[in-house]
Amino acid sequence: MNATVNKPNGLPRSIRLIKSAEFGAVLSANKTKLIRSYSDFFTISALKTDQIGLVRFGFTVGKQNAHLSVERALVKRLLREKARTSRQTLIHVLSDRQYGLDINCRLKRRLPDCSQKDLSKKARKILIRNDIEKLFGYFLFKVSVSSRESK
Repeated sequence: MNATVNKPNGLPRSIRLIKSAEFGAVLSANKTKLIRSYSDFFTISALKTDQIGLVRFGFTVGKQNAHLSVERALVKRLLREKARTSRQTLIHVLSDRQYGLDINCRLKRRLPDCSQKDLSKKARKILIRNDIEKLFGYFLFKVSVSSRESK
């Protein structure tokens, strides 16, 4: 029963941050080795690593900002989806650079309640997805700019 299923569009374990020490390394890194990007609800911290061209993702969604497990699962699923689709672009940007990235995507603010401002669940999902799009767009821009500067 220990067979691994090959998911062509998944995020395999080898490209994820799994251990607490890996997350800690990203969060406590020196500012010169970090690339940070922010949006309304999320923040990305990316640590430049010695593993050339390797891009790994980790996701942090705490109970303080998303109280219900379904909310945390939704946020992680949307972040994973965007990370999976952006990964090849990041690898392409880093292709001739001498470093890789360990990226931590973190929910930094409490999600709006569905009862607030007559916000439906569908509208909230669209709000979260648009915020993630904005976050990754800005992050890709910062990575490409920092990559050009480090040449």
